[in-house]
Amino acid sequence: MKTKIAFDISGLSWKYRTGVQNLYWAFVDAFAANTRYSELFDITFYDRSGIFNHQVAKLIPRNYYSLTPKLFSNRLHRPMQLVIGAGLVPIPKLQNCINHVWNWGIFNPPLARASITIPDLLPLEYPQWFSPRLIKKTEKAIEFAQRDAEFINCISYDVKDRLSTYANLDPNKIRVIYPGISRDYFTDVSSQTQNAVLEKYQLIKGEYLISSGFLDPRKNLKNQIEAFSIYIQKKKTPLKYVLTGLENNLSQEIIQLLAKPFLRERIIFLGYVPMSDLRVLISASACMMYCSIAEGFGLPIIEAMALRAPVITSDSSSMRELAQGRAQLVNPEDCESIASAIEKTLESQDDVRSRLLANRQYAHSFTIERWFQGHLDHMCS
Repeated sequence: MKTKIAFDISGLSWKYRTGVQNLYWAFVDAFAANTRYSELFDITFYDRSGIFNHQVAKLIPRNYYSLTPKLFSNRLHRPMQLVIGAGLVPIPKLQNCINHVWNWGIFNPPLARASITIPDLLPLEYPQWFSPRLIKKTEKAIEFAQRDAEFINCISYDVKDRLSTYANLDPNKIRVIYPGISRDYFTDVSSQTQNAVLEKYQLIKGEYLISSGFLDPRKNLKNQIEAFSIYIQKKKTPLKYVLTGLENNLSQEIIQLLAKPFLRERIIFLGYVPMSDLRVLISASACMMYCSIAEGFGLPIIEAMALRAPVITSDSSSMRELAQGRAQLVNPEDCESIASAIEKTLESQDDVRSRLLANRQYAHSFTIERWFQGHLDHMCS
């Protein structure tokens, strides 16, 4: 008899593909790409978000189960969520299965064996940067891991250490499974495509740094911008700094900083950029800047390595774990340290080039197949 496994993918209802949402998508994409999974396991991807996800349904039509009817308008997802939350819609038969959830809106039916992936504890470690709602959900995820979860997964050894210490969980019960990145990041960008995307955003290859992610204090953009300012004033270079990502309610300080006359012409804020364009922009950049205060993993680090872009990142949390010996590591609180790393990266091109091929090979180990298979292996161990 096949092992029965259910994945809650309600988080795919979000409008934009953020870092964490990419982890949800990786499950779906890996499953859709390999028929072997259907032969070995009885897998259901269920959706309690209040929408019918047509993109997922197209990829895995036989394995996607939404509690929302296919023809129901997604604009009415909030009232539909209330209907689902009240238990007025039949749920998939998940009894006697392994039910995998995330740390948002945890749902575990009776008689199901519980599995959870906890990507980080950042809302508890830096509560000033997160909403009370997200802090509460993270607390509930830890309670669920302590009380109910038979299988506990996290996305780096740094998170495992923090989780076992904070929640007093047996570290032997926690499995580290590194996330994977889209196969597209391992496909070379053609000159024609690169030229078209660079023209679209009015950029020149190799003449800009790039950062991706939310515009919030945790991403440490203020210090990175200050370091960039130090470097360009010292070197008198036309280099630019491209920021991509979403604004949130903590972005105001950064937005105000970008409005300053000296920076307005040198820092380009593109907002949310589709993955197809983002990978081109990263591959054509002089360097990826990812000097966050703390990260559960840091997908942009691996994405940049896959695209042969040099990386500057923080000498802390999971970023050190991923990039030590492969990137310039900096103290994220020290602008001079970051500025010095920019100088070393841009002016030591021979040393950088010799590292890029090895970095791309290293990035090849971070695949969506290994991410998905790692969860299946843990559940079946």
